[in-house]
Amino acid sequence: MTSATIKLFLPHGDAKRLRVGEVSNWTDKALAAPRTELDDLLLREEAESAGIYFLFGSDPESGDALTYIGEAEVIRDRLKQQPNGVKQANGVRSSFIASAQ
Repeated sequence: MTSATIKLFLPHGDAKRLRVGEVSNWTDKALAAPRTELDDLLLREEAESAGIYFLFGSDPESGDALTYIGEAEVIRDRLKQQPNGVKQANGVRSSFIASAQ
């Protein structure tokens, strides 16, 4: 197995807020943020890329964990199409893996 280095960038200096991850032998980036920072996440240049995204939250009736997985040609545009499911849901965290341009 080839070794790799993982770099984690914390734009606000807090691991519970917006996070950007890179793997040394990988061209893509992984980003994650809580629902309250979705606007900051979508302002990142990586959100203009194609990629896959994950929305993590919980079922409002049962409390069971839910994950929605999708793909988009432009991640920012796709996540903006889901304002009720992303911005207003309790406990939703957004993450995506953006393709390098």
